[in-house]
Amino acid sequence: MGLRELNVDLTKEHVTLWNETKKFLSEVWRPAAIELDQLQNPADVIAEGSVLWDVLKKTYELEFHTMSIPEEFGGMTMDPLGGAIFAELMGWAAPDLAVSWGVCTTPYSYAAYSPAPELQELVRNFVNDREAKYTGCWAITEPDHGSDWIMFDGDNSSNPDVAAQVRAVLNGDEYVLNGQKAAWVSNGTFASHAALWVCLDPSKGMDAGGVAVVPLDLPGVSRGEPLNKLGQRALNQGEIFFDNVRIPRYMMVAEEPDMYKFFTSAQLGLANAWMGSTFTGCGQAALEEALNYAQNRVQGGKTIMNHQNVKLKIFDMFASVEAARSLSRRVSVYNANQLEQMLPPAVHYSMASKVLATETAFRVASQGMQIFGGNGLSKEYLIEKIFRDARAAMIEDGSNDVLSIDAAERLQRGRNVWAVTEANVGATQPVAAEAEGPSWEEMEPMLRPKGVQMGVMEIDPEVCSQCGNCILNCPFKCPFKCWVEGEDGIPQLKEEYECFSCYNCMVACEDDAISIVESYHVKKGFFKTDPLPLPQKMPLRAKDGDGKVEEWNATERLVFERRSVRNFKPDPVPDRMIRRVLEAGRFAPSGGNCQPWKFIVITDRALIEEMNTSCKNVLSMLYNTYLNDSMVKMLIPMYQQNQQAGLFDPRIIMGGAGSIARDYGKVFLDAPVIILVACDTRAIGGPQISAGICGQNMNIVAQSLGVGFCWIGFSQLIEMDPPLKEKLGLSDPWAINTAAVLGYPDFKQQGIVPREFRPVTWFREGASEPEIEGIGGDND
Repeated sequence: MGLRELNVDLTKEHVTLWNETKKFLSEVWRPAAIELDQLQNPADVIAEGSVLWDVLKKTYELEFHTMSIPEEFGGMTMDPLGGAIFAELMGWAAPDLAVSWGVCTTPYSYAAYSPAPELQELVRNFVNDREAKYTGCWAITEPDHGSDWIMFDGDNSSNPDVAAQVRAVLNGDEYVLNGQKAAWVSNGTFASHAALWVCLDPSKGMDAGGVAVVPLDLPGVSRGEPLNKLGQRALNQGEIFFDNVRIPRYMMVAEEPDMYKFFTSAQLGLANAWMGSTFTGCGQAALEEALNYAQNRVQGGKTIMNHQNVKLKIFDMFASVEAARSLSRRVSVYNANQLEQMLPPAVHYSMASKVLATETAFRVASQGMQIFGGNGLSKEYLIEKIFRDARAAMIEDGSNDVLSIDAAERLQRGRNVWAVTEANVGATQPVAAEAEGPSWEEMEPMLRPKGVQMGVMEIDPEVCSQCGNCILNCPFKCPFKCWVEGEDGIPQLKEEYECFSCYNCMVACEDDAISIVESYHVKKGFFKTDPLPLPQKMPLRAKDGDGKVEEWNATERLVFERRSVRNFKPDPVPDRMIRRVLEAGRFAPSGGNCQPWKFIVITDRALIEEMNTSCKNVLSMLYNTYLNDSMVKMLIPMYQQNQQAGLFDPRIIMGGAGSIARDYGKVFLDAPVIILVACDTRAIGGPQISAGICGQNMNIVAQSLGVGFCWIGFSQLIEMDPPLKEKLGLSDPWAINTAAVLGYPDFKQQGIVPREFRPVTWFREGASEPEIEGIGGDND
């Protein structure tokens, strides 16, 4: 029977990967690591002529360095389970070289997230490298900051006292770097580029961090001597110093808080999961060495494997390694799938994997040394090196003690019962469903639409009083982003800005200084406007039976004049008014009269801000992904989960999501009241239409009461934050369908504006064919 692979998900490709990779690593990596381990001076590890360079070159020649790079740059396709297997094998062969290799690709992986052509070219150069000229390091640890980086999103993260030491100060179009990274930067002594974690604003502690991809041959960069260590001696580590180092702003790949936190969370989740897989392999190596020795070493007239005490140790080692393998593979696959969908990883599971695997590797190596007896202390036997390498792993990439404390706090903040959902089950499977979903060629017209013409707005400088109401009332804050000062000091609009001609600026303008000279339209492709051009028309006048114009009734006028309100006074809305709005929704019609809604009213400012942050995090990921040609393909799984083409309408991503991501406004508009409309997903005919009717009832009644109202479709993003959804008291089958915000308008935001007019088809009694109403219409 013996040792065997129990993973039933292995494919032929996985088996080939295992066999071919293990052969290469056993022939090239393991003997080189043993040789490097025995060098007395760690500087000799990276010296010219060192076997380290042969190892790197041979590994680059096999293109293993491209495994974490997107295909668009020439990267190698590697599914999550294959990646976990590869990490196990590296840890089995040489944990020290495995850690060095793991960080070697880090800067280039982050550069692939950037839309900057210069960084994309860097990624391509790295992929095409076969001589190990492009190497990397993860430069995060500092003399005063080690494992505490793990607490980047903890309760104390905003404390200025915990701000990182390496500071990046924006100076024009450049960042100026100053500070020191500690001696524990893996590959810090020789890497050509660094994924550098920095502080952008010390007053905000770790909340204002940034991630830069920095060449380490720039003026002002210097390095310390290689660190002389107990274990993992083939892994060269050393200090990096920055003295007024200037980098172009595009090198700061994460300078806004949400992207920084996403990168840090992703790095933490992936690094710990990777450590779990790698040191599962290390534990496997210790088990194999001990088992082989026990079956050959004779004492007391028989091989020591036949002594009961040794049998107990071997079985305990075996069971422990298999437990670590089971957890590490599941965590690696799950978190890789999460990140493919731009969702946060389950960091506490990654921490559990790292802690369990590294402590298992050390304990198994220690038991193995005990089985070897005195020979286990000799450098003649591999078990001695495995023991030292495993011990180092309990400290690197976060001390196990700190990881355990942080993971426990995450458990404390999250749900306290086991939750199994369809999404979780699906995410633990290897990615094999891509072939069943839409291809990139099918999705490209949707994700990269062509012929988009945003609206064109003009301001009459002779009339404009510069009150600013147009800026405030723009859903995307277009003028705020796009005004430049003209020669005469009068603000002028830039040529390109995100406007979809909603006319809200015209409604708010008390000077009648604004006009929309070209409305939003799409000339071709998936989102093509049909018909094109599509006219904008004021409402048709009401007429009596004789064709004479008459006044609209009160309800009609309310419908025509109603506008979404996005600027509110801080005054609270009384509960009695909120109740009247809710009652209007409750009495809306619904399919089968099933009334599939329930309302959640939030006036707690702290909770509203938590909801703002949660939704903004998702929108920032969506927006920044959309800016990158290679990353935009990562949106395909999002579409597969929620097949709504409208999610990728340019107005949503470039306008709405972009506005929120760039801090031009908040998701919930600083309104004093939020009403979440949650629906029973089992409702007759689906709940969307019923919820819309319900919400429109509330909308009209709110306006009639003098209370401003605005739809918040982005509220559905809370569904992607299970702890917050749970906090709001929602669980299956209830899901957030939409939301509304209420408050008293801060200024005039009502008035009649044009709307798009599409021809109406009439089938009249006695007519021989349908009548298509022209675009003219009677507005007199």
